[in-house]
Amino acid sequence: MTPKGIKNTDPLNKVEEVKAEEIIAPEVKAPEIKPDTKEPVAVYEKDDGYNLNIIKDYYGKIDVFYLSKKDPNFEYRFLRADFKNISVKTGNVLFQKGGWQIVPGEHLLKIGFKREDLAADGSYRVGDTILARMPKDLFKEKEAYKQKLADRPVTAIQRMLDKGDPNVGGEEMHKSMEGIQPQKKLGM
Repeated sequence: MTPKGIKNTDPLNKVEEVKAEEIIAPEVKAPEIKPDTKEPVAVYEKDDGYNLNIIKDYYGKIDVFYLSKKDPNFEYRFLRADFKNISVKTGNVLFQKGGWQIVPGEHLLKIGFKREDLAADGSYRVGDTILARMPKDLFKEKEAYKQKLADRPVTAIQRMLDKGDPNVGGEEMHKSMEGIQPQKKLGM
C-alpha cells in the first residue's frame, strides 16, 4: 500500500491492504486490583527457587523499618551502616552516642525473622541501615540523661523567672532596663 502519487518500485515491499474491521487486537486482561483492601497482600508464595515473599502495596503504607515482633527487654533502632557511624554507635561510651549492639542472627531468628530475610553476615539490613539493639534499662537511663541535658536551659530560665537574675539589677539600674525580674522585685 503506497500513498497516492508514489509508485512502489521495491519488489520486496509487498503490502496487502487490510480493512480496519479485520484488525482485532487480542484481549489483554489487567491484573486485578482491590482498592477496598487497606492491608498489603502477599502475592507470590510458590517454592520454585524464588524465595522472596512479594507484597503488593497499592497504597504505599508499608513501613520497611517496622518490626512486628520485638523482645520486650530491648529497644531497637536502625543505624546508618557506614564505618564511622557504626564504630561510634556501637562504642561502649553510653552517653556519647554509644551503647548499641548489632542484632545477632540468633536473636533475629528468635524474634521471628526468617533466615532468608537476613544478610550473609546474619544481620538485618534495610537499604544502607542495619538493625541494632540496646537493653531497655540502659536505653531509659540514656534517654533520661539526654532529657536532663535538654531541660538545663529551660530550668535556668524558669529559675530566673521565679527568683530573678542575681547578676542583673541593683540600685544603679534604670527602671526601663530591669529585664527579667520577678514580680516581687518589680513591685507588682
